[in-house]
Amino acid sequence: MMQDFLSNNKDLDTFLKDRTLFEFTTYISHTEAVNGNSSNHRVEYTKTPNGLNARVLGHTINLEAPVMLAPVYIDKPWGREIWYTGIEKRGESAVVMDNNNSIPISLFLSLAPKQLTNSKLPVLLKVLDPKPVKSLGNLYLEVHEEKEEVYIVTHIDSGAWPDGVGIMRYGVDQIARKSYGSDQQFRAEYLSSVQEYEAIRQKVDSGLDVSNTIEERAKLKMDGFTSIKELRLGDVIKVPTWTPHSLQHGIRVIEFQTPTYERYIISFEQRVLTQEHWDSEHAIAHMKLDPPAATNCETISEGLETVARFEDFNVVRTDFSKNPEVDLSMARDYAIFISIGGSCLVGTLEVPSETACLIPRAALKNHKIRGQKGTYGLIASPNKKGHNE
Repeated sequence: MMQDFLSNNKDLDTFLKDRTLFEFTTYISHTEAVNGNSSNHRVEYTKTPNGLNARVLGHTINLEAPVMLAPVYIDKPWGREIWYTGIEKRGESAVVMDNNNSIPISLFLSLAPKQLTNSKLPVLLKVLDPKPVKSLGNLYLEVHEEKEEVYIVTHIDSGAWPDGVGIMRYGVDQIARKSYGSDQQFRAEYLSSVQEYEAIRQKVDSGLDVSNTIEERAKLKMDGFTSIKELRLGDVIKVPTWTPHSLQHGIRVIEFQTPTYERYIISFEQRVLTQEHWDSEHAIAHMKLDPPAATNCETISEGLETVARFEDFNVVRTDFSKNPEVDLSMARDYAIFISIGGSCLVGTLEVPSETACLIPRAALKNHKIRGQKGTYGLIASPNKKGHNE
């Protein structure tokens, strides 16, 4: 079902089409993602030479200019996630208004859905920031049925990985797979080893005394069914659906993903706080056994490359050392930009390192992004389909 806040007000459409009208006031209903509270907000629209302005909650924002995104920080057993476009009960990102005030991103989108994102839910941009401690910083080993995501490695902790090469679990181990008589047997043996480890974890989580040696042996046996992928600074990793994956401790990545929350947990080295059970049986029965395709970047022009192309969205990386200025001709409907390694300018909006902005549909044609040497940027935008459900 399309999000309620992505449905344009019919009176707003009429106002925008009428060239004789320059001001319009209406009320919009908004439900907060976190607490579910609903309220009506008075919104004053004004057509100006610089674009369509909206005034809500006593603050004004240009709906045809790039806007800074205020992230929300989500604590995890393994570290934290930093959401720039998240809209969930667990937390919601915000959009910065005048004088550094902010409003929930869902309220912002409801001001003019067609003009802002062509009524599409923005791609979810977040940072995964695991603890640098082994086991405590390893993420869930999980699969996704619908969600597609891409990681871009931005930091590898030198204490955790002294040689600068980290790892993640990614797909199944093909040698282990071939050692069994059939794929059915491989899945069965993998499930058995996961269930053995889960039983041990349940004892540990309930406070019972379990030998570290017993737990380590069970984990080593279980881990033998999945493959290891080495990670270096700047690496790009696409995670297809039903692919087992687990980012390991001390490796910070920027992630773009389909804006939906769903996962099946195969295993975890700590207590799972969000659910009472693992989803091992279902996940292992449906996981892909063939190796994931290599992530190949496609050169667009000097200093500009597509690093991920999915059904719903694409991600482009720009190297400002090679091209100090890029336009947004590759984007459609809207764009989300995050800077890496230094500040960038999106039009006149300064975007410091590892902060992000949303560039509305109406701003794509007349705004360029400029950066200094040593600075990179990532730009995500929907493809023809996008995501509006």
